[in-house]
Amino acid sequence: MYYEVCLDVLFVLNMVMDFFLLRLVGLVLQKPVSRRRSLLGAGLGAGGVCILILHPYNSLGNMILAYLVINTFMVRFGCNLKKVKDLLWGNLLLYGVGFLLGGLVEFLWKITGGTGVRIFFIISGISYLILWTGLSVYEIYRKQTEKLFHFQLYANGKCKEGTALLDTGNSLKDTASHKPVCIGETQLLEELLTEEMVRGLKNFSMGKESEVCFGSLNPHFIPFSSLGCSDGLAVAVTMDYLCLEGQKVHKVITRPVIAFSGKNNSFAGDYQMILHPNLINSQEGKLL
Repeated sequence: MYYEVCLDVLFVLNMVMDFFLLRLVGLVLQKPVSRRRSLLGAGLGAGGVCILILHPYNSLGNMILAYLVINTFMVRFGCNLKKVKDLLWGNLLLYGVGFLLGGLVEFLWKITGGTGVRIFFIISGISYLILWTGLSVYEIYRKQTEKLFHFQLYANGKCKEGTALLDTGNSLKDTASHKPVCIGETQLLEELLTEEMVRGLKNFSMGKESEVCFGSLNPHFIPFSSLGCSDGLAVAVTMDYLCLEGQKVHKVITRPVIAFSGKNNSFAGDYQMILHPNLINSQEGKLL
C-alpha cells in the first residue's frame, strides 16, 4: 500500500492553515504583525513540511523537526518574536489555537459532509473567522476588566467600598496640591458624610455661604472640560485614605483628592469612581 502525495496541494493547504494559526497567535499575543509577515511564516512552515516529506528522518527526528524546529521558525518570523520566552509562549499558543482550529474544522467537516479541497478551504475560512471573532470579543472583555479596581474610600470615620475604573483620559490635577484627581459618584458623598455636610457642599458648589464645619475635607473648585462641557467647575474634597486593589496593584493613597461634578452621566452601574492613571502607573501612594 502506498499514498500519492501532491506536494503543491500539500504546500498550499499547510500554508493556508499556518497563516490562519499565525494570525490567531498574533491576536492573542497582541502583536501588530502584518499579513505579509504572517504569510512569510506560513510559507516557511509549509515549505518545511514538504522538505520533511521529501527527505524524512526517523520517527523521533521527524517529530522534533515538525513540532519544534519548524514551528519555532514559523512563530519567529510569522509573529516577529525574538526573545526565547516569547518563542516558547508562541509555540504553546500555536499548539493551543491549532487544537481549537483543527477541532472546529473537523466538526464542520462532519456536519456538512463536504469533500474536496475547495470545501476544505471554505470550512477552514469559516472556522478561522469564528475563532477570530471569539478571541477578539474575549480580548475586549479582558482589557475592560483589567481597568477595573476594587477600592475602599475612607472619610469622616466611615468606609465605602466599590469598583473604580482606570481612565487614561482622566488628566485632572489639583491646582493647589498638584495631586492627581479622581472623579467620584455623588452618592459616595451621601454615604460617607453627614447630611449637614452634604447640604453644605451643595451650597458651596452653588457659591452660597455655609457655616458647616467640613473638617479636613478642604472643599475647593477644580476646572475641568469634558464632552459636552468645554469649561466647567467641579467641587473637589480631600478624603482620608483610598485603598486600591486589582491587577497586581495594592496601594494606599493618603489624602486623595476626589472631584464631584454633580452629574453621574459618566458612570455606569459597574463602577462608582474614575481613577487618574498616575495613581496606578506612578509611585503615588504606598504599596500594601
